[in-house]
Amino acid sequence: MSTELERISELAKQDRTLQFTSLAHLLTVERLGEAYQKLRKGASPGVDGLSAPEYEQDLVGNLQDLHRRLREGRYRAQPVRRVYIEQDGKRRPLGIPALEDKIVQRAVVSILEAIYEQDFLPCSFGYRPGRGAQDALNEVFRAIVVGKVNYVLEVDIKGYFQNIVHEHLMAFLRQRIKDSSLLRLIGKWLRAGVLEDGRLLPVTKGASQGAVISPVLANVYLHYVLDEWMETVVKPRMRGEVHLIRYADDLITCFQHQEDAERVAGVLRKRFAKYGLELHEGKTRLITFGDLPKSVSDGRARAGRRPSTSSVLRTSVREAVMGSSRSMSGQHGSACVER
Repeated sequence: MSTELERISELAKQDRTLQFTSLAHLLTVERLGEAYQKLRKGASPGVDGLSAPEYEQDLVGNLQDLHRRLREGRYRAQPVRRVYIEQDGKRRPLGIPALEDKIVQRAVVSILEAIYEQDFLPCSFGYRPGRGAQDALNEVFRAIVVGKVNYVLEVDIKGYFQNIVHEHLMAFLRQRIKDSSLLRLIGKWLRAGVLEDGRLLPVTKGASQGAVISPVLANVYLHYVLDEWMETVVKPRMRGEVHLIRYADDLITCFQHQEDAERVAGVLRKRFAKYGLELHEGKTRLITFGDLPKSVSDGRARAGRRPSTSSVLRTSVREAVMGSSRSMSGQHGSACVER
């Protein structure tokens, strides 16, 4: 991290209420160049049709021109090109931004991370530097095997990225960022629209899955909607232990007491609805120990394989519940505790 970003991180850490008024000047040619180097060069081109090898033919000149347009307010965000991928038996939309949008977004992500990595809570694991799915899985095992956990609330948010409300997101960002230039940039990307089958579709909500900046914006949204609310409002009102573990929009909450779990399940729907989000009722449920058949455990987590799907937490719950049951009955207990 550069000296400027280190300074921002330190200020953000020292004062959680500090609002940053001057950030856009950090989008230098050098930072744009660093952002470009972090991009996956073989990625499909966006609506501009521009590939990384073509851009590199005059990389310095192109980055200098991009910097001038940013500084003079002439930079224009391009619509994302929408394609569909097969995932979990369904066709899911994926947005492919234009190359220069990727570059600027990556540079902005480095600035946002310098601030928000000081704010994000330990319960959040997805799309964060130095954290990943395996860390989330380990925390699930720690909470269930070591903590006083008897109930697990599995939560699935229906179409999370597509339903982020722009007005709420920008209001959350303004709690930390008062640089109007940087906020305008983010607003441009959110409103840029989608190009699908040759048609330009307007966008009124959501953050495009596939856009470089979407993961950190999604984390900011759930930090305020869920993580901070759970820590400061919900937990103090509970009778027993409560553990929230979130990997992006995949989350579980572990409880000691059933009444706590049922209260949170009820109020969580209202909390999410307030911010335009909806629980997927078919995938949201309360699990108690002993409810899971052994067939749900295939040993992948204990074998140490890296989780690769968005259901990492739900899979790890089943692994932990089965592992805890074995530990309680004296079977394979040491292997479970080691996880």
